[in-house]
Amino acid sequence: MSGHINFEDLELKFGYSCMPNRLYYYSKEENDFRMEVREWCEKYVAPEAEKIDRNRDKQLAVDILKKMPYLNMLIPKEAGGQDKGILYRTILGEELTAFSYALAGVFGASSCLFAGPVIEFGTTEQKKKYLSGIGDGSKIGAIGITEPTGGSDSIGGMKLKATREGDHYILNGEKCFITNGSIADYICLYTITNDQVKTHQGMTAFIFETDTPGFEVVKDYKHMGRRGMPNSHLRFTNCKVPIENMLHRENEGLEVLLFGLDGERTFTASQYIGLARSAFEVAYRYAHKREQFKKTLYNFEAISFKLAEMYMDIEINRIAMTQIARMLDDGNYLRPTVAALKARIADATVRITQEAIQVVGGLGYSEEYPLERYYRDAKIGQISAGTSEIMRYLITREMVRMWGK
Repeated sequence: MSGHINFEDLELKFGYSCMPNRLYYYSKEENDFRMEVREWCEKYVAPEAEKIDRNRDKQLAVDILKKMPYLNMLIPKEAGGQDKGILYRTILGEELTAFSYALAGVFGASSCLFAGPVIEFGTTEQKKKYLSGIGDGSKIGAIGITEPTGGSDSIGGMKLKATREGDHYILNGEKCFITNGSIADYICLYTITNDQVKTHQGMTAFIFETDTPGFEVVKDYKHMGRRGMPNSHLRFTNCKVPIENMLHRENEGLEVLLFGLDGERTFTASQYIGLARSAFEVAYRYAHKREQFKKTLYNFEAISFKLAEMYMDIEINRIAMTQIARMLDDGNYLRPTVAALKARIADATVRITQEAIQVVGGLGYSEEYPLERYYRDAKIGQISAGTSEIMRYLITREMVRMWGK
């Protein structure tokens, strides 16, 4: 017990939670869904999670994704979906990420970030054409916002131009850091259709099919974390997009983009919870197994207090996330609240994964344990879907809007 402890000696599985499985702030149906997803992940994701990461195996991630029975969660029932809403999506996001952040990211970009705007703004024909493939796994979706000149100023820095020619638009420009970019069949793509006004007044969204001539995947970035989830640089050269692929209305793409932000950031918050939970689980089990100075690590206050802090962050943040998701499902405007949630959980997850390594020590820093993967994965939370600094800027701006100076 006091010697070298292999990961298998902890008697846990990837994604397993030592916290209660029946959480009191979820209904019986919601808790049953959590356990159903967890059992599916134990069968299909757990055996492959390390392989996806070590080999940056995006094809393996896609192969597993296509087996998933939850791809149509957001899709309306009339289109063959489950129409479950944001709360169920957060449960799914937490459980998937507890096993593989990369797989959860591929799912989120396809079934949430692409499908969400099409569900909300798409025509009957667009929904029929594009959602069925997303729902059954035969097609992969993505969302195209960020450009080389954008970054945190993703709207102001947008340069991808769509020029109207008859019944088509001609697209020229680039996008970067596009999740699923190299594996996507469809992209919810944001372009400039009027460069004579401010960017947010001349932006239009299109459903772009990646088999269009002139489309090129320049490269997949090699990131420190979320390996196996492709993040791509894309180029569009004289790409023709039919006018019927316009999503919503010309020059009103900002409405489409803003619609998706609250849902996206709530989903990413659920991913950070799943990641933090898995790191906590390893540290907690290890502290009860490992002996030093003739007692387990858990009996040292310096260690047990670290674990208490981890639990506090995970539990309180999950309760907040659950309540926010319920309110979003009820149609409430919560942009500053969602920004606060996303930033707080992202910062906490970096801290939790770091502290979990500290508890385990040298083995935590090695590839013998998955903690180093969790730590690498966690950092993107402070960058993706709006940096922690941008979340704070958004909150300060919203406070002035709501309460004045």
